[in-house]
Amino acid sequence: MNYTPPIKVHLVCTGVGTINRGIETFARECFDGLHGTEGLNITLFKGAGEEKPDEYRLWNLPRNSKMASCVGKLIKRNGYVVEQLSSFLPLVRQIGKNRPDIIFYSDSNLGFQLYRWRKEIGVPYKLIFSNGGPCNPPFSRTDHVQQVAPFYRDMALQAGESANKHSLVPYGINVPQGPPVYEPAAKVRLRQQLNLPTNRPLILSVGWISSTHKRMDYIVKEIAALPEPRPYLVMLGHMDENSNEIVQLAERYLGKENFTARCVPYEQVQDYYQAADIFVLGSLKEGFGRVYLEALIHGLPCIVHDYPVMQYVLKDQGIFTDLSQSGSLTKTLAELLKQTQSPQIAIARREYVREHFSWQTLTPAYLNMFRNCLKMPVLNCS
Repeated sequence: MNYTPPIKVHLVCTGVGTINRGIETFARECFDGLHGTEGLNITLFKGAGEEKPDEYRLWNLPRNSKMASCVGKLIKRNGYVVEQLSSFLPLVRQIGKNRPDIIFYSDSNLGFQLYRWRKEIGVPYKLIFSNGGPCNPPFSRTDHVQQVAPFYRDMALQAGESANKHSLVPYGINVPQGPPVYEPAAKVRLRQQLNLPTNRPLILSVGWISSTHKRMDYIVKEIAALPEPRPYLVMLGHMDENSNEIVQLAERYLGKENFTARCVPYEQVQDYYQAADIFVLGSLKEGFGRVYLEALIHGLPCIVHDYPVMQYVLKDQGIFTDLSQSGSLTKTLAELLKQTQSPQIAIARREYVREHFSWQTLTPAYLNMFRNCLKMPVLNCS
């Protein structure tokens, strides 16, 4: 009987351990979900955090460091690009040592370098770009593309991309066993631990706290238009200089006692989902939206913009409305707050995610994507 060696995959994401955007949380959970799968030898290369079996730190200049900012000014790029470029040579050393079959990545700046210098590196690895950002075609500097939603896969095919180069494989997510926390007493205890109000509905929004993509300013104004007593708003996510205007806006429209804006470690985010009553995201489009799955796992109703990607992820579990219009979220929230949420509905939301997006469900699709990529010829990148 012939022995087939496992596919050796290097999963690279320098933001893991530093920041918790969608691609970083995906990389973290992708490694955890696929690690130990028969026929697969996967290694995670991250930018920070403790080294563990098959999990290594790559030296880099972290995107938020002063050094990255200074170097960025010199090369006229931002700290994020500096982080990617500074990790390139440390990664090349690991590639030469371990000789992976596939490098699986989401950060295009690093991927471009791996494509450009592949001949010089001397290892015939294949490149799979996970397009969760998303980026638009052409995808000329990678061998294969993971499309996480049909909308962007179809866009690539309509632009003339080869169907063999694109695999429709959604983001996977870890789904805990058992039902979500629903008992009112448990929610009260959790809110007390988190220093949140215990006697009001709690609306949660998770994402970059800014007025750009996640449109936290829209959420603030729409909640402010509700009649008093209003729900309490929790905005959770990455905070930077753009977040100050959102905090000031919320103070003006809602009052300091009616909201909080926090950045917490990723492992603590689930406590806020468990404490919340409703999940809202103000973005008008998403590459995928893992936060929707996180909210459903904890049994929360999700109010989202009516957009093809959100429809694909949430299907009949979402509450779709036109969030580009003033008053739309206010009206939807007012109607939802009148409804009684049952444990059965919360359980159904978690089970929907388990059936469609758990790693147990999706692992065969990931293995098939890796196998299909290996069938592709290594492109000439001279």
